[in-house]
Amino acid sequence: MTEPAVLAKVIAHRGASGDAPENTLAAINLAHQSGATCVELDASISSDNIPFVHHDDSLDRCTSGSGYLCAHTAEELDSLTADSGWEQYKGEPLPRLQAAIALLTRLQMGLNLEIKPTPGLEEPTALAVCEIIRESWPIDLPLVLSSFSRESLAVARDTLPGAARALIVCAVPADWQHQTQLLQCRNLHTAAPLLTAEQAKNITEAGLGLYCFTVNKSAEAHALFDMGVHGVFSDYPQKLINELNIE
Repeated sequence: MTEPAVLAKVIAHRGASGDAPENTLAAINLAHQSGATCVELDASISSDNIPFVHHDDSLDRCTSGSGYLCAHTAEELDSLTADSGWEQYKGEPLPRLQAAIALLTRLQMGLNLEIKPTPGLEEPTALAVCEIIRESWPIDLPLVLSSFSRESLAVARDTLPGAARALIVCAVPADWQHQTQLLQCRNLHTAAPLLTAEQAKNITEAGLGLYCFTVNKSAEAHALFDMGVHGVFSDYPQKLINELNIE
C-alpha cells in the first residue's frame, strides 16, 4: 500500500508569500521565522537549463525582467531582482534553486518543490531539477517533487525514483487513482474549495498523502483537517500556525 509523503500541517506557500516576495530567499527566511518547518517553491529553467525558483512562465509579474524566463541565460537571470514591488525587500534577487536548497539545508526545513515547466519544456525542466536534487538535497530532510505536468512527473519517476512525488490537480479527476499509480505518486495535491469529504476519504484510505492549496483562513484549514487532509499550503503560515496551535 502507498505511504503518504509527510510534509507539515502548514506549508509556507512560495515561502511566506503573503508577507514577502514570493519564491525568494527572503520569503523562505520569513517562513522559518514564522515557525514553518516546510516550504513550497516552484522551479523553472533558464535557456541554459539552470533551475530558478519562479512561478510564472513570464518574468514580468514578479521580477525586474520581462519575457519568458526560459528565454534568458542563467547569467542574465542572476542580474534580476524579484522584490515584486515590496519596498522593504528592494533588491531581493531572483534565486537559483541551488541557493534555495542551500538556505533550506541551513535552516533544516522541508521542501515541496513544484516542477513548473514552460509548455514544451516538461522533460528538460524535470531533468534539470532532478539533477540539482540528486546533487544537493540532504537525505534527512522531507522532500516531495510535485507537478501539474504528468510528463514532468514521469521523467522524475524514471530519473530519481527514490524521491517522493505528488500529482497536482485543481478538481480531483475521476481517474485519480490510475494517474497516481501510473506516476508512482505518494501524494495528491488539490485545490481546497474543490475537494469533497467523500473524495478526501477515498484518497486517504487509498494510502495517499492529501494536501490542499491555497488556504489562508484557519476555519477552512480546520474543516479540511476534519476531512482527513494531511496539510495545507498557506501564504500566511504564521497566522495559521498560531491560530491552529500547531507546534
